[in-house]
Amino acid sequence: MKIIDFDARFFEFARKWVAAHPGLTEEQVENSYNSMMEEWINAPADWLEGASPATYFERYTSASELIALMRGYFDKKINLPEPLYARIVERGADCAPLLRSLLADEHQSEELRAEAMGMLRDVGDTDADELLIGMVVGAQEQSELSDLAADVLSGRDAATAKKLLDAYPGAPEHAQTLILDICCNFPGDARICDYLIRRLKNMPEQRALNASLLAKLGDPRALEPLQQMLNLFDLRYLDYIELRDAVEALGGDAGEDRSFYGDPDFEALRNL
Repeated sequence: MKIIDFDARFFEFARKWVAAHPGLTEEQVENSYNSMMEEWINAPADWLEGASPATYFERYTSASELIALMRGYFDKKINLPEPLYARIVERGADCAPLLRSLLADEHQSEELRAEAMGMLRDVGDTDADELLIGMVVGAQEQSELSDLAADVLSGRDAATAKKLLDAYPGAPEHAQTLILDICCNFPGDARICDYLIRRLKNMPEQRALNASLLAKLGDPRALEPLQQMLNLFDLRYLDYIELRDAVEALGGDAGEDRSFYGDPDFEALRNL
């Protein structure tokens, strides 16, 4: 089972392609990238025993072999070839249990687990959702895994949102932010707006974020608290912008625009 650096092979092909087309500008070379890639990926290659890069991994039909190949690339810190990624996704039903095992294994690298999660998303697998919910609910700080888990769960349903909201009170602050961001995609539970309004009033360092989430949620109950915030004397300019935009998104009147002379962000934009 060979670990072949497909990127290095393509870059060598591209170097020769550019040398064979002298006089092209940098922009013309960039515009030729897609056609160059299509030519390379579909051409039979001696270094692949006559197969093309596009079809090489079709010889692997065993899920265990494909996942072993995937792990081999990560072990050697070589970029995973797109055709291998596509082959694993194509064999999704067979590979999904092994991908879930990788995702659940905390001894594996975060990068490998994130790759497994991305594949499960592309396969359409939902059996790992409880694991993803756990990653979101337990998130102490930003990470590739928790962010990707939140992104996947944002495409689920109100039942998923309810599970997350039920866990909200005991979750770390960063996890709470992820939970509310996901749940804003599934309005209907009054707790989402209640939590966000509470955060808006009690977390001045995150006013802009919470205002943007309230705009995303679209609950009219948030209009009055947002309008009240617009009158605070200690607003930063970027907070004001998000508050104003949220009020207007909810159909309210944000009043006359305020000036923020001395605010570094306001001054930077004004000087432009």
